[in-house]
Amino acid sequence: MQDILQFIIDMISQGYLGLFVICFAINMIPFLSPSNMVLAGAAVLTFSIFGPVGMLESVLIGIIVALTATLAKLIHFYVVRGSRAVLSKDRLKSLDAERERVEKWGALALFIAAASPVPDDPLIVYVGLTRYNPVKFIVSYFIGKVAVTIAGAIIALFGLTLGGGFFESMPIVVASIVLTAIITGILFKRKTEGKESDMLQDILEDELKVDKDPEMN
Repeated sequence: MQDILQFIIDMISQGYLGLFVICFAINMIPFLSPSNMVLAGAAVLTFSIFGPVGMLESVLIGIIVALTATLAKLIHFYVVRGSRAVLSKDRLKSLDAERERVEKWGALALFIAAASPVPDDPLIVYVGLTRYNPVKFIVSYFIGKVAVTIAGAIIALFGLTLGGGFFESMPIVVASIVLTAIITGILFKRKTEGKESDMLQDILEDELKVDKDPEMN
């Protein structure tokens, strides 16, 4: 655990490129749904250990974290979309029947999922399987995500500013606690995933509560 924590801190200490790589790696873990708002705040605190952080830097950190989350989820989106090949014709017919509703409400749903603590992976599975427009996916998800990551980064910046000299040693402590919590979540999630989750179709059927069954119509 300590080695992983140190690795993350070392990556972030490399600057924006290191931040991009480590945040992208964290978001690539499927069904983890890390708090990117907290991750952006932790990044600001970690950056402050190695030098002063201003408003511009905080906003840029928020944008980078949001961008990595969007790119990672876009990859998940395309993987799920490609997995339609393993589904039955009846299931595909049922999913295609949902396309009109997805086209109507997909953008709003993606924005809300990205901007709130609600887990977004089930929704990404759903819009991927219904072949939602990729451009709309990117725009809606990024706007929602960047809103919360910039907010998280600015909150952390204000915490540093208001803390003053009394809290001079706090950034590394808080950043370590937050990053440790994120790592713990990753390890716990990976440990508790059953062998059944190795099959993509099983994951899709667990996450998608499709009420429409052609045999019941």
